Amino acid sequence: MSKESQRLLEAMSALSDGTIDCGEPVPRGRRTAKWGALAACLCLAALGAGVMAGIIPLLGGRDGQQGGGGGQEATFMAYAGPVLPLTLKEENPAIAAERDVTLDFAPWAQRGTSDILVTDTYTLTNTSQEDQTVTLLYPFVSGLQDLEENRPALTADGAELETTLRLGAYAGGFEDAWGGDNPEGSLNLDAPDNWTDYQALLADGSYLETALGPGPDVSGVPVIVYKLTKPYSPSSDPEAGITNPTLRVTFDLDYNRTTVLTYGFHGASYDRDGGTMVQDFTIPQPEWPDYGAKDYYLLVLGEDVENMTIQGYANGSLDGDAPRLEGCGATVERYESDLDTALRQILPRLQQEMRLENLDFELYYRAFLEQLLSYGVLSDHPVERYDAGWLENIEAGAVRVCWLEGEITLPAGGTVNLTAAMTKEGSYNFTCAGVEEQGMYHYDLATRLGSNLTCTSQTASLEDRGYIEIVRQNFGFDLEAGITAVTLDGAQACYYLEVRRTEG
Repeated sequence: MSKESQRLLEAMSALSDGTIDCGEPVPRGRRTAKWGALAACLCLAALGAGVMAGIIPLLGGRDGQQGGGGGQEATFMAYAGPVLPLTLKEENPAIAAERDVTLDFAPWAQRGTSDILVTDTYTLTNTSQEDQTVTLLYPFVSGLQDLEENRPALTADGAELETTLRLGAYAGGFEDAWGGDNPEGSLNLDAPDNWTDYQALLADGSYLETALGPGPDVSGVPVIVYKLTKPYSPSSDPEAGITNPTLRVTFDLDYNRTTVLTYGFHGASYDRDGGTMVQDFTIPQPEWPDYGAKDYYLLVLGEDVENMTIQGYANGSLDGDAPRLEGCGATVERYESDLDTALRQILPRLQQEMRLENLDFELYYRAFLEQLLSYGVLSDHPVERYDAGWLENIEAGAVRVCWLEGEITLPAGGTVNLTAAMTKEGSYNFTCAGVEEQGMYHYDLATRLGSNLTCTSQTASLEDRGYIEIVRQNFGFDLEAGITAVTLDGAQACYYLEVRRTEG
């Protein structure tokens, strides 16, 4: 349901918050707000069938073994992604380009770094007899935690270009734990490890189209919120057996009709056959930084849960014979809302906990929703990694392709020089991969992937600074012969350079 649809507007039947002690049922009728009906009902069954989960396609697994060999098709345990070419938001046959890329190893003056400086320069020419205003999109690979380090600086004719950041969805997939053989396993992230992963991601244009389109809208998804505040307990006392005071929330539900998302909980037990669920968290102690400052949420989608109780435990164990702890409780507030409103209450704190507070909240919120709806418990194809329903598990900051969007005007028959300057980390394998891989770093460059810009020529230059020896490449550089500038073939989709630091 779009944001233009009727929202949940009217608050009614307000009751004061209640403090619920251990073992006391939470009355289903207790609530602080009752919201008006939706203009149209969005049922959980439709959500589970993938109404929103289809926004971002689920990528498959990865082919090949990590750490194997080198060259264009090599895979890497730590893959930084290729340098990608400039594109236009809308294809314009009047615009032609010449491209020159410089790979500068000046940062290698400092030991222990794999960073290089990349300058990706385009001479854009308007071949028509009319002025052309175009929207540029410059792509780069980054996790959200590393945006400041990886974000290119764009200039047009030497002046900084005003840009807007656009985010693609998570660029990887999922795999079995510990590199197991289960093809259906999805407990671990499986980040891209080869340039062909980005080739598959960007080739048909749908990934970029989604990034430029509207984000998911969950404002029409009804949700029942249980908010726990001011949890309390006796102080930790190991001699008395109180090693980890924990508050356990237990309730009944029909797993086929109810989905539960949580925030602040870090222990859980699920019994689908018995129709019960347990969620618990350690009760903050007075000396802890978040004492009295953190709220805990249960978000119920579908039918409401029943027979909710809370109980304190002395050691945090979820075993049936775990020692109970009296004198524990929390203030519990129940109200009805929508998923958008509920997440906007929770996610600012989660964004801070994930150390993404420098990112615009709307960008973070969109990235979070895309990951949740594509792979979480609301998806048609949920992965094991997120099946607990804990919002903290959703990696909104995972690696992706991002774009800087800016606008320039090219006069009739005129040119504009656009430069993207960035720091690029090398891809590498850990020392366990073998002797051949030790100390070797890989850098790659895509000539046309994801670009609709016509490049009449592409060249590359190498500033080795005397720091490197070339192990493998397909650029055609020859340091001994002094060949440090080469012409690239646009028919060659990817160029790569693998180097080691010179002795001394």
